[in-house]
Amino acid sequence: MNLLAPPSEAELQVPVCPQVLLRGASAFGGREHSEPLFPHRHLPPAPPTMSVASAWLTALDFAEEVRRYAQAPRPILDLDKPGYSGVSGRSGPGMPSLWATSRGIEVDGALATWPRLLAGRAEQREVEPDVARARDLAEAYHYLDYYGGVYEEPEESDEWSPVPLIRRLAAEARELGGDPTLLEPRSQYMRLALDPDSFANQQGEECK
Repeated sequence: MNLLAPPSEAELQVPVCPQVLLRGASAFGGREHSEPLFPHRHLPPAPPTMSVASAWLTALDFAEEVRRYAQAPRPILDLDKPGYSGVSGRSGPGMPSLWATSRGIEVDGALATWPRLLAGRAEQREVEPDVARARDLAEAYHYLDYYGGVYEEPEESDEWSPVPLIRRLAAEARELGGDPTLLEPRSQYMRLALDPDSFANQQGEECK
């Protein structure tokens, strides 16, 4: 196993900040929000098509983004299901060209297949469990904030309510070591789901 950086003995903290609420596990911080807040640094064995370590790590990160999009709104990453059935991409100035297809992830034309990607991410999560926990918790905060304000306030006569969803996400955040009451409720149903009796009116933190 190859570690690009030694693991930290201190538990990785997950701030309730705008980047986490907006991007979840993919949040950025640091100067001009240019550095990932919760990066995996362990380097699993790369496929022959990706000899550059940075490209392999980029492919693993993008594979997680694709998986999380498919499994929303579940915050704990599921690597047991097949990878992807569509086509999506992302590129920009100074960024690598990224494509997700049913075959795998392409970084600047170099392909890593889904079995290799999912196995690689699983190895990273096993070697760096604190990073995995932080990424899952950040995703839970992201979903809490998003789903806490996206629905109309339910009426008593409504057959469906978003309250159980918010309560489930709050419970998962607590299981991951977080505190969902640090989020500012975006709706009355979110306030109810987070239990107003124990709600702490916090304004959040800056991503550092």
